[in-house]
Amino acid sequence: MRDYITQEEIKTFDSSYKVGLVSTIDDKGDPHITLFSTLMAKAANELMVGNFISGLSTEYMQKRPRCGFLIMTLQRDFWTGRMDYTHMALNGEEYEHFNSMPLFRFNTYFGIDSVYYFKLKEISEKRALNMAGVIANALRVMLSRGRFKGRGCKGALGAWTCELMQKLDTLAFISYIDDEGYPRVIPCIQLQAADDSTLVLTNHPYKAELSAIPKGARVAVFGANLNFETILMKGKFSGFESGLGYVAIDRVYNSSPPKHGYIFPPEERIKR
Repeated sequence: MRDYITQEEIKTFDSSYKVGLVSTIDDKGDPHITLFSTLMAKAANELMVGNFISGLSTEYMQKRPRCGFLIMTLQRDFWTGRMDYTHMALNGEEYEHFNSMPLFRFNTYFGIDSVYYFKLKEISEKRALNMAGVIANALRVMLSRGRFKGRGCKGALGAWTCELMQKLDTLAFISYIDDEGYPRVIPCIQLQAADDSTLVLTNHPYKAELSAIPKGARVAVFGANLNFETILMKGKFSGFESGLGYVAIDRVYNSSPPKHGYIFPPEERIKR
């Protein structure tokens, strides 16, 4: 890890065609992952996000400034890190820059309405997604997931979510809160749903990062298909035994437009 972003990385991140994830901390103390393709570097020690859809993450980051992030390019290179929210703006140079980008400039329905700024705490070196390791571990999960059924709240995952989280090409990322109170984001594309309440994963191919998640920790899992239809699931992590672990799901958040909000359990859905 280092505390600066290189000039080459600043140029690489200056694109809305990538995966950008920001993990905040919600009002119950759980990690909360949001897709921000606008996550970019303003300078060597500063990042920014152009906001264009109303959700809860911007509220959470203003209440609790410690955040985690992941950036992945279309070439499957990725970086992870931690940062601190500092302030937001409704106009200015960065606001104009975001709204001049093709994705937003020519979109009739939405543009960037605000820009949120973060001070970089640390960023990893560039890593290539280990596709061979992902595929091997996805097959292991597929063969093992049947014995982990029924660990979470029955019915937490609807039929669409279960189907999404059982496909081998679904993108999945997990977040937990570290000892310093920062959310961390880790790729876990091998993760799959065992049933409507449980997600199963291995601690490979990123063993060092995944094995750092404490047993019993509250975690968030973000799932997305290639059309970037997304879902956010939260629950308790079992820890790993013989390289396998599970997340018992008890909260689900619809992170796809047009309406963001909790959809499980029912009492949280009513509040939102």
